[in-house]
Amino acid sequence: MKFSGIVSGLALANAAAASCKPGQHPTTTVAGVEVIDTPIVRAAREFVEEYYKEYQPYLTEHLYRTWLFGAAAINNNATLKAQLDLEVHAVGSLLHDLGWDIKPHSPYVTAEYSFEIDSGRFAMEWIKNWTAINGGAEKWDELRLQKVNIGIMLQTFVGAQDFVFQDSYWITRSVGFEFPGPESELIGAENYDNIWKAYSNSTLFRGTNFTFTNMAVYKPAATYTTFIADFGKAYVSGYDNSENSLFALIQSGLEREVDLYPNVSFVQKIPPNNANPLE
Repeated sequence: MKFSGIVSGLALANAAAASCKPGQHPTTTVAGVEVIDTPIVRAAREFVEEYYKEYQPYLTEHLYRTWLFGAAAINNNATLKAQLDLEVHAVGSLLHDLGWDIKPHSPYVTAEYSFEIDSGRFAMEWIKNWTAINGGAEKWDELRLQKVNIGIMLQTFVGAQDFVFQDSYWITRSVGFEFPGPESELIGAENYDNIWKAYSNSTLFRGTNFTFTNMAVYKPAATYTTFIADFGKAYVSGYDNSENSLFALIQSGLEREVDLYPNVSFVQKIPPNNANPLE
């Protein structure tokens, strides 16, 4: 059963804080997975359940699966679980796609930035706004906020998460559990079955395809140098990044450079490895 409603108020927040020693948090069970159960996590859950209900219910399902897959994997490693900031993981996982929003005049989408950047920056703003009203801002210092931001921003940059904060890594890793490939041994078949039963993935790719194509429609300039350009070229009439791709930008710069410095020769000495740094 999905979480519905939120018990709010500073009294609960203070009671929860008083009952938790460092590294310990109240927990609950969602789809058979033990998860952290603090006021800000409950607020993030309520937000993703209510905010996307009308237009993007598939997104709510995706956000829950992301969090729960990650939580299940973390639960299966006691050492890792003791090291991680589970609140950062929960809130970051639940808010990692704010930039997918399609509501009119969205507070979470800009014309200038990719959805990964919008999602990260506005997740930080969401946390700041919630704690300003409900308390706990002192616990969300810049380091914790940036762990959320980095974990979200790097979600589509394969490999980059290997060199960031462990808390950020697990946000990105949790997103990755959603996509095609064999079931991860870190999660386990029983957890997969329970999570999919509670939060169906039956429309994940149709929703994703619509969302990415839609981004190419309403903010094409922010997509020209990203993988979203492939969706624009495939589905959007008139979409053309041929003059704005990274290749086009480099070629244009090359031509200008030659015109500006016609008498400066470019000499590239080739090392014995034939310029292959892997050899």
